[in-house]
Amino acid sequence: MRQGNQMKSTKGFTLVELVLVIMILAVVGIGISGFVRSAMSAYLDMTERESLLRDGSFFIERFSRELADAVPNSVRIKGNASVHCLEFVPINWNTYYLNIPLVNESATTVDLIEMHNDLQGVSYTPDANDVAIVFPLTADHVYGHVLPANPDDIRQRAILNCTDDDNNCATGGDSDGVVQLSVSDGFYTDSPSRRLYIADSAISYCVRDNGVYRHTSPINPIQTLFESGGVLMAEGVANLLSSNPSLTPGVQDPFRLFDNSLRRNAYTQARFIFSRGDEQISFLKEVHAPNVP
Repeated sequence: MRQGNQMKSTKGFTLVELVLVIMILAVVGIGISGFVRSAMSAYLDMTERESLLRDGSFFIERFSRELADAVPNSVRIKGNASVHCLEFVPINWNTYYLNIPLVNESATTVDLIEMHNDLQGVSYTPDANDVAIVFPLTADHVYGHVLPANPDDIRQRAILNCTDDDNNCATGGDSDGVVQLSVSDGFYTDSPSRRLYIADSAISYCVRDNGVYRHTSPINPIQTLFESGGVLMAEGVANLLSSNPSLTPGVQDPFRLFDNSLRRNAYTQARFIFSRGDEQISFLKEVHAPNVP
């Protein structure tokens, strides 16, 4: 008997087939990586834009709320091509008075409605830096003049003491709800609305070095241009600053003042351009102080 040989054939990939597979996988990989890269870039851009929008909105809201609580007509602006500062005097207490002493009168006592902090239940107690402000029509009436032509035109007066029935305003509970505020001198004029504001410091927001910084200072006749220090409130500010914003404001100046007219009250305009990477967002906010002189 003759036994025949069995032939076995083995099939596999040829070199050409392997090369083709590698080329196809490379093309598919390039397409997928391009899609992923594009999606990641879009996601990062969106995240950056949302972060920039959120940070800018938070700052604008904080700035607007604080400025809206300022003593009327206390806003003033000063700056150069490197730094712009907006200054205002925040209201610590405000109330209505029954009568006030005027210049050349012997009396120096104001009869006013008792003041309370509704949230904390605290009555007003004079501080060494407190001043009383009545009917401020200009910034000079709030901050005082450097060399006033008429010294009596300064409409703020230093507060010396506050008393009620028990000679202590801090205890509250006055029988008639009227307390007596002793001031350093009589006021230049009366207020048609009989409003009296009490303040003790000034706040400045300064734009410099691509940031916004908040400063606290005494109420001084001459505005301070802060070129260093302060608390950083926002970063990435890309505004182009003009050389003299109070006289010739530029289109990108962060702060502008608009006087009142027959149709509207005076207001402050805040314009900020925030930039981060390739993203840039602009904010424009008009802030009206609701308080009247």
